[in-house]
Amino acid sequence: MSLIYYDFETTGLNQFHDNITEYCFMRENYTNEEKPTLTSLCNPEKPIPDIVTRITGIREDMVQNLPNFQNQSTSILEFLNLNASPTFFVAHNGDNFDFIILREQFKKSGFNIHSFPIYSIDTLLLAKKLYPNLQKHNLGFLCKTFNCYQTSAHRAQDDTMMLRSLYIHICGELAGIMGTDSQTILGNPQLVYNYINGF
Repeated sequence: MSLIYYDFETTGLNQFHDNITEYCFMRENYTNEEKPTLTSLCNPEKPIPDIVTRITGIREDMVQNLPNFQNQSTSILEFLNLNASPTFFVAHNGDNFDFIILREQFKKSGFNIHSFPIYSIDTLLLAKKLYPNLQKHNLGFLCKTFNCYQTSAHRAQDDTMMLRSLYIHICGELAGIMGTDSQTILGNPQLVYNYINGF
């Protein structure tokens, strides 16, 4: 059983037509402090709107000579090692955006990720279920509220680090609800998945 935090920067918010400009995958490693991470810019092979550049800082000249996501997909799959065991992908708003992007981009590469034992953990849904009275549930607000890792940069690796910090905090909260310790929750993402989905 493995846990992977991930985040994408894209040319827009259409999961089926916009393309990836940057990705980050971070594999949780409970045996040491180093977290294996794979991150890279990608050529989206379509214009990057000015508003996206203002948000992310990613310009067309930064990516124009790089391979697209599809040309990096084999090395990404090697890093993810999806054949090894059930893999839980953690993203904020993952079920409505990132996980769909992941599926569609791999489909363009000729890979059906649903042929692997994978599950999506959406920390947005998790936060809404745990903290229904908060006025907002976006990643930045939650990290600020719970004093998690924060950065002003809207880039894939920075957001993935924020995501991991938030997830660890939430697992601590879940541990109290479930009457166990946070390491048990962190080491068993199936428990988090079941909580979100009401199993």
